[in-house]
Amino acid sequence: MLQRIQTLFLLLAIILLGLFLWLPVLAVEAPKVNSSLQGYDITHTMRFMEQPYVYYFSAIFIGTAIAFSLINIFLFKKRGLQMLLCWFSVLLIASGEIFVYYKYQIMVFDGDVILTYWNLLPLAAIALHILAIVFIRKDEALLASVDRLRD
Repeated sequence: MLQRIQTLFLLLAIILLGLFLWLPVLAVEAPKVNSSLQGYDITHTMRFMEQPYVYYFSAIFIGTAIAFSLINIFLFKKRGLQMLLCWFSVLLIASGEIFVYYKYQIMVFDGDVILTYWNLLPLAAIALHILAIVFIRKDEALLASVDRLRD
């Protein structure tokens, strides 16, 4: 339902998380190299059955949080489930940001590895999710008070 303020918070969070995946979040400044990595391009290589596989943990975590937020918009009649999905989204966003910071810490170059300002976007998305939870609770309290008036 688009009349509710938490829907706007969730839409803004989806936009911010999409920008986080699209914009460069890590930059490498070396004498001969000057490149950057987008949020979806941060990978981790692990061995499975003696073969190396590349895992896109950041894209998986943030993409799942975007999907939960999008589903959350259409669950306006199930406020308990809505709050639960918001908390799961917050957990996934934090996991994605922690993974980016982990990759920042383990990258080894002759130059500097820099976290860009775009890494603040997930923190703003977490704040928007928490605001959505607060307003979902207010909706729930309002409906409970209306039910008390009917009795």
